Amino acid sequence: MNVSSKSRYALTALVELDLRTRGDKRPVRLTDLARGRGIPEQFLEQVFAVLRRAGVLRSQRGVGGGFAFARSPDQVTVLEVVEALDGAPAIASCTSSDCEREDSCGPGVVWRAAAEAFESVLSRTTISELTERERQLRSGAPMYEI
Repeated sequence: MNVSSKSRYALTALVELDLRTRGDKRPVRLTDLARGRGIPEQFLEQVFAVLRRAGVLRSQRGVGGGFAFARSPDQVTVLEVVEALDGAPAIASCTSSDCEREDSCGPGVVWRAAAEAFESVLSRTTISELTERERQLRSGAPMYEI
């Protein structure tokens, strides 16, 4: 499964947005987010427009405008972002129901299991969790995961 650069940039920018707002509803300028993460502003503008239409972000025009989360970052999953930008993840054709040998293919079992595991990780990981992981990595604190 390949996650596009759009999704990777989007997740990086969403973490930056979460770091800058930390629960505050005030919008952050796209320019500040793009500069903060070294992402081309025009590219981020296109990505955030998709995420706004998907209900992940809200935007405000004018002075003091910018982007903010439409819902709390602890309610936005990585899978939701990836699906909005890339569509449903599929590791191989047999994981997207395009294979006519789906029921009788040994390798297909492995691909389907891998797809389910991948989706499971993405669906239970939120933007807030990514932000917290980054905060810990920046502070040098040890990270433990069970």
